[in-house]
Amino acid sequence: MCADTHLQTCIRNNWWSIDTRIRGTKDGIKEANYGPNGFYIGMPSSRTVAVTSDDGAQTFELGFNIIGAAMRLWDREGDGPAQPASTGGPNNCSLGLTNSQAGNHSAMRMLLRRDGGEGAVACALHWLATNNYRMSEFDFTYKLTTPQPLGMRSGVYRGMTTYRIGGTGEGADFDLGNGVVLEDSIVNVHFELTVEHAFQLDLPPGSERAVLAPKGGWTQWSDHGIAPKSLEREVPFTLSSSGQFEVSLQCQHPLADGRCAIRNVTEGAEEVPLDIQLTLPGFHDSVTGVDVVGMPLTTTMVAPVLAADVFIVRRPSNLRFAVNGDAVRSMLDHPGSHYRGDVTVIFDASP
Repeated sequence: MCADTHLQTCIRNNWWSIDTRIRGTKDGIKEANYGPNGFYIGMPSSRTVAVTSDDGAQTFELGFNIIGAAMRLWDREGDGPAQPASTGGPNNCSLGLTNSQAGNHSAMRMLLRRDGGEGAVACALHWLATNNYRMSEFDFTYKLTTPQPLGMRSGVYRGMTTYRIGGTGEGADFDLGNGVVLEDSIVNVHFELTVEHAFQLDLPPGSERAVLAPKGGWTQWSDHGIAPKSLEREVPFTLSSSGQFEVSLQCQHPLADGRCAIRNVTEGAEEVPLDIQLTLPGFHDSVTGVDVVGMPLTTTMVAPVLAADVFIVRRPSNLRFAVNGDAVRSMLDHPGSHYRGDVTVIFDASP
């Protein structure tokens, strides 16, 4: 009904109608009682529809409310009144669209429910002239309540629900009253939701090389012989994300405990373990709920899936690389040496 003549009215009011392609006939009997012998539409209550990702990994629920319906009835022989239906307001509904001034032997009404589509309700005009009619259109309007996309992974989600259209006493979801004969009675409504999350990680120039050093420099060691407690480097970056993502670790020199190592490339010596920690303010582990503050990264961990409660844009974050404790002292036993190792931290925006 929102096509052509009524398009701009529907756009202004944010009404969206779907033509069900249900067609048929109705024998009307004039009774000024808003009853099923006239222009009558019974509408169903709200529904919950399951939508599942194409890979089958996630299922969510959406709410689907029928908030109105529209029908067009034509006097089949044109032998009745030019205005075949009541021009007053319907019961249980308000008028969205109407052709009450058309005078062309047809009755078209979009009936908008007053309950927001929550409970089952019947709406009707006061009367419809006695005659036989052709139903050339039957639409419904709806309200869709989708799942919160921040909690969904990127992908396509699909679902379906079925409505049955029929006459009074037939147990149909949409009841079109008495004297109805339809060519088809089933409407399948298919849903397809596409979730495309934003994800962007920005590293400053030079971040591909982390030079480890004591906090405050080497003065305490060179001047006083006091070994530093750690050699470390913090690599800052910014992160933007509207969805979940996974973080994992790969090492050039992996150790049995899951940590990466750096290796003395100058002379023979034991490798030393590297502790790696991730801090992402505003993000948490989606399973445990633990905030991502100093989260240890290892190759043996189950890669955590991280999430936020809001869309985060360019949040300052960091990776901390450190050699700690006895490992530092073992490095100091090899003055002039160079320790090196490659570490790869992987952010997977489609976990």
